[in-house]
Amino acid sequence: MNITVLGTGIMGSGIATVAASKGFSVTAWNRTIERAQALEGDAIRAESNLAAAVSQADVIAIVVFDANSVLDVLKNSYEHAPADAIWVQMSTIGTSGSQQVREFAEAHNLRLIETMMMGSKDQANSSQLILIGGGDETVFKEAAPFLEAISKKLVHCGAQVGDGTAVKLACNLWLGCITAAACQSVKVLERQHVNPQLFLDVIAGGTSDSPYAHIKGGKAIANDYSPQFEVSALEKDLGLMKSVMDSVGFRSDLLSLVMDLYAQSDSNGHTHDDISAVATSFE
Repeated sequence: MNITVLGTGIMGSGIATVAASKGFSVTAWNRTIERAQALEGDAIRAESNLAAAVSQADVIAIVVFDANSVLDVLKNSYEHAPADAIWVQMSTIGTSGSQQVREFAEAHNLRLIETMMMGSKDQANSSQLILIGGGDETVFKEAAPFLEAISKKLVHCGAQVGDGTAVKLACNLWLGCITAAACQSVKVLERQHVNPQLFLDVIAGGTSDSPYAHIKGGKAIANDYSPQFEVSALEKDLGLMKSVMDSVGFRSDLLSLVMDLYAQSDSNGHTHDDISAVATSFE
Protein backbone atom coordinates (compact mmCIF):
# COMPACT_ATOMS: atom_id res chain seq x y z
CA MET A 1 0.00 0.00 0.00
CA ASN A 2 1.39 3.38 -1.04
CA ILE A 3 0.78 6.18 1.45
CA THR A 4 1.08 9.89 0.72
CA VAL A 5 1.20 12.30 3.65
CA LEU A 6 0.34 15.88 2.74
CA GLY A 7 1.67 18.09 5.52
CA THR A 8 4.70 17.14 7.61
CA GLY A 9 4.41 19.32 10.69
CA ILE A 10 4.43 17.87 14.20
CA MET A 11 1.63 15.36 13.51
CA GLY A 12 2.22 14.62 9.84
CA SER A 13 5.89 13.85 10.33
CA GLY A 14 5.07 11.37 13.07
CA ILE A 15 2.40 9.69 10.93
CA ALA A 16 4.76 9.42 7.96
CA THR A 17 7.57 7.99 10.08
CA VAL A 18 5.36 5.42 11.80
CA ALA A 19 3.77 4.32 8.53
CA ALA A 20 7.21 3.82 7.01
CA SER A 21 8.34 1.81 10.05
CA LYS A 22 5.31 -0.47 9.61
CA GLY A 23 6.31 -1.41 6.07
CA PHE A 24 4.37 1.10 3.96
CA SER A 25 5.93 3.00 1.09
CA VAL A 26 5.51 6.66 2.04
CA THR A 27 5.64 9.84 -0.01
CA ALA A 28 5.84 13.06 2.01
CA TRP A 29 4.90 16.51 0.75
CA ASN A 30 4.97 19.85 2.51
CA ARG A 31 4.71 23.43 1.30
CA THR A 32 8.08 24.01 2.96
CA ILE A 33 9.77 21.05 1.28
CA GLU A 34 12.69 21.02 3.70
CA ARG A 35 10.36 19.66 6.37
CA ALA A 36 9.50 16.69 4.19
CA GLN A 37 13.09 16.19 3.11
CA ALA A 38 14.14 15.89 6.76
CA LEU A 39 12.13 12.64 6.91
CA GLU A 40 13.70 10.96 3.89
CA GLY A 41 14.96 7.43 4.37
CA ASP A 42 14.61 3.93 3.00
CA ALA A 43 10.80 3.99 3.04
CA ILE A 44 10.05 7.74 2.88
CA ARG A 45 10.46 9.82 -0.25
CA ALA A 46 10.04 13.58 -0.17
CA GLU A 47 8.25 15.08 -3.18
CA SER A 48 8.12 18.83 -3.82
CA ASN A 49 5.49 18.56 -6.58
CA LEU A 50 1.98 18.09 -5.18
CA ALA A 51 0.61 16.39 -8.30
CA ALA A 52 3.46 13.91 -8.36
CA ALA A 53 3.09 13.27 -4.62
CA VAL A 54 -0.45 11.87 -5.01
CA SER A 55 -0.08 10.24 -8.43
CA GLN A 56 0.62 6.70 -7.19
CA ALA A 57 -1.11 6.83 -3.81
CA ASP A 58 -3.52 4.26 -2.43
CA VAL A 59 -4.17 6.39 0.66
CA ILE A 60 -3.66 10.15 0.91
CA ALA A 61 -3.51 11.57 4.44
CA ILE A 62 -4.15 15.31 4.68
CA VAL A 63 -2.50 16.73 7.82
CA VAL A 64 -2.47 20.51 7.36
CA PHE A 65 -3.53 23.46 9.52
CA ASP A 66 -7.02 24.65 8.62
CA ALA A 67 -9.98 24.36 6.24
CA ASN A 68 -8.52 26.70 3.63
CA SER A 69 -5.35 24.63 3.53
CA VAL A 70 -7.29 21.37 3.15
CA LEU A 71 -9.39 22.77 0.31
CA ASP A 72 -6.32 24.22 -1.39
CA VAL A 73 -4.55 20.86 -1.27
CA LEU A 74 -7.61 19.03 -2.58
CA LYS A 75 -8.27 21.47 -5.42
CA ASN A 76 -4.67 21.32 -6.61
CA SER A 77 -4.19 17.57 -6.40
CA TYR A 78 -7.42 15.61 -6.86
CA GLU A 79 -7.17 15.38 -10.65
CA HIS A 80 -3.71 13.81 -10.37
CA ALA A 81 -4.58 11.04 -7.90
CA PRO A 82 -5.82 7.55 -8.84
CA ALA A 83 -9.61 7.43 -9.09
CA ASP A 84 -9.83 4.78 -6.36
CA ALA A 85 -7.47 6.54 -3.93
CA ILE A 86 -8.74 6.97 -0.38
CA TRP A 87 -8.47 10.51 0.98
CA VAL A 88 -8.11 10.65 4.76
CA GLN A 89 -8.81 14.15 6.08
CA MET A 90 -7.03 14.38 9.45
CA SER A 91 -6.93 18.15 10.07
CA THR A 92 -9.18 19.84 12.63
CA ILE A 93 -11.17 22.23 10.45
CA GLY A 94 -14.52 22.69 12.20
CA THR A 95 -18.05 21.87 11.14
CA SER A 96 -18.30 24.50 8.40
CA GLY A 97 -14.91 23.52 6.98
CA SER A 98 -15.86 19.84 7.08
CA GLN A 99 -19.04 20.59 5.17
CA GLN A 100 -17.10 22.44 2.47
CA VAL A 101 -14.63 19.58 2.16
CA ARG A 102 -17.41 16.98 2.08
CA GLU A 103 -19.26 18.88 -0.65
CA PHE A 104 -16.09 19.22 -2.71
CA ALA A 105 -15.38 15.50 -2.38
CA GLU A 106 -18.94 14.58 -3.36
CA ALA A 107 -18.87 16.91 -6.37
CA HIS A 108 -15.68 15.28 -7.65
CA ASN A 109 -16.44 11.66 -6.65
CA LEU A 110 -13.57 11.46 -4.20
CA ARG A 111 -13.50 8.63 -1.69
CA LEU A 112 -12.99 10.77 1.39
CA ILE A 113 -13.24 9.99 5.09
CA GLU A 114 -12.15 11.97 8.13
CA THR A 115 -10.10 10.78 11.09
CA MET A 116 -9.53 13.54 13.61
CA MET A 117 -6.70 12.82 16.03
CA MET A 118 -6.53 12.77 19.80
CA GLY A 119 -2.92 12.85 20.87
CA SER A 120 0.05 15.03 20.16
CA LYS A 121 3.69 14.67 19.13
CA ASP A 122 4.55 11.69 21.33
CA GLN A 123 1.44 9.73 20.34
CA ALA A 124 1.93 10.46 16.62
CA ASN A 125 5.50 9.22 16.87
CA SER A 126 4.54 5.97 18.60
CA SER A 127 1.31 4.88 16.83
CA GLN A 128 -0.69 5.70 19.96
CA LEU A 129 -3.14 8.15 18.39
CA ILE A 130 -6.87 7.81 18.97
CA LEU A 131 -8.70 8.43 15.69
CA ILE A 132 -12.15 10.02 15.62
CA GLY A 133 -13.81 8.96 12.39
CA GLY A 134 -16.61 10.11 10.15
CA GLY A 135 -17.60 8.71 6.76
CA ASP A 136 -18.45 5.55 4.87
CA GLU A 137 -17.56 2.47 6.94
CA THR A 138 -16.74 0.51 3.76
CA VAL A 139 -13.99 3.00 2.95
CA PHE A 140 -12.75 2.81 6.54
CA LYS A 141 -12.37 -0.94 6.16
CA GLU A 142 -10.27 -0.48 3.03
CA ALA A 143 -8.07 2.07 4.78
CA ALA A 144 -7.80 -0.06 7.94
CA PRO A 145 -4.20 -1.31 7.41
CA PHE A 146 -2.94 2.28 7.41
CA LEU A 147 -5.25 3.54 10.17
CA GLU A 148 -4.45 0.61 12.46
CA ALA A 149 -0.72 1.12 11.89
CA ILE A 150 -0.74 4.72 13.12
CA SER A 151 -3.20 4.47 16.01
CA LYS A 152 -4.21 2.45 19.04
CA LYS A 153 -7.93 2.73 18.35
CA LEU A 154 -10.53 4.32 16.09
CA VAL A 155 -13.96 5.50 17.20
CA HIS A 156 -16.35 5.73 14.24
CA CYS A 157 -18.78 8.56 15.01
CA GLY A 158 -21.10 8.46 12.01
CA ALA A 159 -21.55 7.86 8.30
CA GLN A 160 -20.96 11.46 7.26
CA VAL A 161 -17.75 13.45 7.06
CA GLY A 162 -18.27 16.01 9.83
CA ASP A 163 -19.59 13.56 12.43
CA GLY A 164 -16.05 12.94 13.67
CA THR A 165 -15.33 16.66 13.63
CA ALA A 166 -18.19 17.39 16.06
CA VAL A 167 -16.78 14.90 18.57
CA LYS A 168 -13.21 16.08 18.06
CA LEU A 169 -14.12 19.68 18.88
CA ALA A 170 -15.84 18.54 22.08
CA CYS A 171 -12.73 16.56 23.02
CA ASN A 172 -10.46 19.55 22.42
CA LEU A 173 -12.77 21.75 24.47
CA TRP A 174 -12.25 19.36 27.39
CA LEU A 175 -8.50 19.14 26.73
CA GLY A 176 -8.10 22.92 26.72
CA CYS A 177 -10.01 23.23 29.98
CA ILE A 178 -8.14 20.51 31.89
CA THR A 179 -4.76 21.81 30.72
CA ALA A 180 -5.58 25.30 31.98
CA ALA A 181 -6.93 23.87 35.26
CA ALA A 182 -3.87 21.66 35.88
CA CYS A 183 -1.49 24.54 35.17
CA GLN A 184 -3.50 26.85 37.43
CA SER A 185 -3.26 24.35 40.31
CA VAL A 186 0.49 24.06 39.81
CA LYS A 187 1.07 27.80 39.70
CA VAL A 188 -1.09 28.66 42.72
CA LEU A 189 0.97 26.24 44.82
CA GLU A 190 4.18 27.80 43.53
CA ARG A 191 2.85 31.22 44.55
CA GLN A 192 2.41 29.83 48.10
CA HIS A 193 5.95 28.34 48.05
CA VAL A 194 4.50 24.83 48.22
CA ASN A 195 5.96 22.04 46.08
CA PRO A 196 3.54 21.87 43.08
CA GLN A 197 4.42 18.22 42.47
CA LEU A 198 2.32 17.44 45.54
CA PHE A 199 -0.83 18.27 43.54
CA LEU A 200 0.07 15.61 40.97
CA ASP A 201 1.06 13.15 43.70
CA VAL A 202 -2.32 13.53 45.40
CA ILE A 203 -4.48 12.99 42.30
CA ALA A 204 -2.34 10.10 41.03
CA GLY A 205 -4.43 6.92 40.87
CA GLY A 206 -7.58 8.60 42.15
CA THR A 207 -10.91 9.24 40.47
CA SER A 208 -9.84 12.80 39.57
CA ASP A 209 -6.59 11.65 37.96
CA SER A 210 -5.73 12.31 34.32
CA PRO A 211 -2.57 11.40 32.41
CA TYR A 212 -2.87 14.77 30.71
CA ALA A 213 -2.70 16.59 34.05
CA HIS A 214 0.66 14.91 34.72
CA ILE A 215 1.99 15.63 31.23
CA LYS A 216 0.98 19.29 31.09
CA GLY A 217 1.30 19.99 34.81
CA GLY A 218 4.76 18.44 34.70
CA LYS A 219 5.77 20.67 31.82
CA ALA A 220 4.48 23.72 33.71
CA ILE A 221 6.48 22.76 36.81
CA ALA A 222 9.63 22.38 34.68
CA ASN A 223 8.87 25.53 32.66
CA ASP A 224 9.37 23.28 29.63
CA TYR A 225 7.10 24.54 26.89
CA SER A 226 8.69 22.64 24.00
CA PRO A 227 5.83 22.03 21.57
CA GLN A 228 3.71 18.91 21.53
CA PHE A 229 0.47 20.74 20.74
CA GLU A 230 1.02 24.39 19.89
CA VAL A 231 -0.90 27.23 21.53
CA SER A 232 -1.83 28.62 18.10
CA ALA A 233 -3.33 25.28 17.05
CA LEU A 234 -5.47 24.99 20.18
CA GLU A 235 -6.60 28.60 19.82
CA LYS A 236 -7.78 27.75 16.31
CA ASP A 237 -9.65 24.66 17.54
CA LEU A 238 -11.29 26.47 20.45
CA GLY A 239 -12.38 29.21 18.07
CA LEU A 240 -14.05 26.57 15.90
CA MET A 241 -15.82 25.21 18.99
CA LYS A 242 -16.96 28.73 19.91
CA SER A 243 -18.50 29.10 16.44
CA VAL A 244 -20.40 25.85 16.92
CA MET A 245 -21.69 26.93 20.31
CA ASP A 246 -22.84 30.27 18.93
CA SER A 247 -24.58 28.59 16.01
CA VAL A 248 -26.64 26.28 18.24
CA GLY A 249 -27.34 28.80 21.00
CA PHE A 250 -25.17 27.06 23.60
CA ARG A 251 -23.63 29.13 26.40
CA SER A 252 -19.88 29.65 25.96
CA ASP A 253 -18.88 31.71 28.99
CA LEU A 254 -16.49 29.04 30.35
CA LEU A 255 -14.94 28.57 26.92
CA SER A 256 -14.50 32.32 26.54
CA LEU A 257 -12.57 32.50 29.82
CA VAL A 258 -10.34 29.62 28.78
CA MET A 259 -9.76 31.17 25.35
CA ASP A 260 -8.68 34.40 27.06
CA LEU A 261 -6.04 32.49 29.04
CA TYR A 262 -4.54 30.95 25.91
CA ALA A 263 -4.70 34.30 24.12
CA GLN A 264 -2.69 35.80 26.96
CA SER A 265 -0.05 33.07 26.74
CA ASP A 266 0.06 33.72 22.99
CA SER A 267 0.64 37.43 23.60
CA ASN A 268 3.36 36.48 26.11
CA GLY A 269 5.34 35.07 23.18
CA HIS A 270 4.27 31.43 23.36
CA THR A 271 2.38 31.21 20.06
CA HIS A 272 4.31 28.18 18.84
CA ASP A 273 5.05 26.69 22.26
CA ASP A 274 3.16 23.86 23.91
CA ILE A 275 -0.30 24.56 25.32
CA SER A 276 1.11 24.04 28.81
CA ALA A 277 2.47 27.56 28.32
CA VAL A 278 -1.01 28.66 29.46
CA ALA A 279 0.68 28.42 32.86
CA THR A 280 2.37 31.75 32.09
CA SER A 281 -1.04 33.42 32.17
CA PHE A 282 -1.19 32.74 35.92
CA GLU A 283 2.25 34.15 36.72
